[in-house]
Amino acid sequence: MDTSKHVMFVGGPGSGKSNYLFRTWIAIEHETGLLRKSGLPPELDYLHEGASSLFSGAFAPHTSIDAPSIAEIPITFTESTALSLLTVPDVSGEVWDGIYQKREWPVAWDPYIARHCGFALFIRAGSPHNVKPLDWLTCERLHNTRGAARADTRVPTQVVLVDWLQTLRALTLQETKTRDTPRLSVVVTAWDTVGENTGPIDYLNREFPLFGQFLDAGLHGFDTRVFGMSIAGGDLDDHDFRTRFLAGNPTNHGYCVTQHGRRTERSEDVLQPMYWALGHGK
Repeated sequence: MDTSKHVMFVGGPGSGKSNYLFRTWIAIEHETGLLRKSGLPPELDYLHEGASSLFSGAFAPHTSIDAPSIAEIPITFTESTALSLLTVPDVSGEVWDGIYQKREWPVAWDPYIARHCGFALFIRAGSPHNVKPLDWLTCERLHNTRGAARADTRVPTQVVLVDWLQTLRALTLQETKTRDTPRLSVVVTAWDTVGENTGPIDYLNREFPLFGQFLDAGLHGFDTRVFGMSIAGGDLDDHDFRTRFLAGNPTNHGYCVTQHGRRTERSEDVLQPMYWALGHGK
């Protein structure tokens, strides 16, 4: 019986996929959440290298295209004796950009679009890679044109996000031959840079309104939950915070935020997006 569970990490350059993978491994290895390792992953050196960066007070460097693209972690939930293999395809953000630009899906990824596959879509708050939607009214007022004067010709990030989800849903329907609804965790990383008076859903509606409306409409075909994630609890590039971080226990740093209506809830368990993508909880 195949007990593999796949969680595909989706996101562009600098969105926080690899740093979250390494933070996930720290939580699993140090048993700070509901997941336990039931063996050693083949990519142990890669995971330990990334975890060591975080323990030393530094975010992991940009993922090379040549880095291991698949992490397989034997796991079990604390309340269950069932063993599973958590398979996380984690690739460079440039590869995901290429999927949108070239309209080509890597055939080697097809086996991971399985019935027990969940997804985690990463968006980094304030990332320099985020492309804002064109403000047509301002453009027309300043330049008496409807966009011709726009210097940045890149596709707005929210358009790419919607396209990725449409592509993934079409693939799941094609590969699984089932109408089961896959789980999707939308993870807004670097949440510590966002004001405390907002929730992750409100943040998406403000910064990426097209994408926020797409999620809210519920026509994307995923069972979705939105999270705000800070893997360290602050900015490791800030000297004062980094000093406090290193003086404490790094395994206890980081938090996750969810939104329920106008109310937000904070949890110290950074594995919340993984639980949801794995099909755990309601």
